[in-house]
Amino acid sequence: MMAIRNKILSMLLVTSFLMIGGLSMATRSFADAIIPYSVIGTNEYNLPVGFDKPINLLLSYNVWSNITDYHGEDGENYDALLSVNKFARLFTIDGLENWGFLWEGVVGFGGLGFENGDSLSGLIDPQTGMVAWTKPIPSWTLCFEYWLHLPWGSNELSDGSVNHTLTMMNNHQLFDGKFVIDWDFGYKMRGDGRKLGTKYEYGNSLFTNWVFTYKHNPWVNPNIHFDWESGGSGKNKSADTDLASYDRMQLGIGNSMKITDRLLFDIWYSYGIDGRNIARTNNVYTRFIWSF
Repeated sequence: MMAIRNKILSMLLVTSFLMIGGLSMATRSFADAIIPYSVIGTNEYNLPVGFDKPINLLLSYNVWSNITDYHGEDGENYDALLSVNKFARLFTIDGLENWGFLWEGVVGFGGLGFENGDSLSGLIDPQTGMVAWTKPIPSWTLCFEYWLHLPWGSNELSDGSVNHTLTMMNNHQLFDGKFVIDWDFGYKMRGDGRKLGTKYEYGNSLFTNWVFTYKHNPWVNPNIHFDWESGGSGKNKSADTDLASYDRMQLGIGNSMKITDRLLFDIWYSYGIDGRNIARTNNVYTRFIWSF
């Protein structure tokens, strides 16, 4: 059982879930700072099959963002902090021997600080979701995830809409596991919402995230991150004005560490290299995974 737990520590906790990227582009929010699922780390999607008992995981993702530059028209400078905590329960279904399943729930806290001294803080919209995965071959894990985003966060930070995300996720173990690739491709469908009395029609977005890791030893596992998102245009229904579409791309570098048999820690820095109508990424990410 311990061997299975250790293997699971390498899983994804996506989300990046993420509820990140689920906030309004039209108002002060985290969306300018974070690409959906950009919190994935090394072996994020390396999930096990064939385990005999359910397994519990606690995950914590934290993002610090400092925005001072924009792709296109200049905007407001600000700092953002996002702390997202996730509980995941892994289980199997009799008769589906090469499949695993996961239920997940996410709650989190966010804060924004602006150069004029204004600040916002509170709960961000919670999420719940399911993941199903299989291993077509021993070195390849193929996953499918659905997220439901609920507009129950603090008024200033909530999207005010019910959103859905569908994502295909993959993990590849190459050269006997010395080189690892994690990647995903997803689509976020955003419902109409109301934020601080204003009605919005939000645009949907398409995204992909990649992590390339060289595994050297438990403490040194350097990796390169690549994240991309394209968001559709929306509308401020109350003012009858359009919200511009946007694109963004970022590159990052970091390291993954195995602290104990039950605890993993990742840290990396990502910077925006291209974009349109959006803030330039300038983020530090951390990821903790604890199995029990």
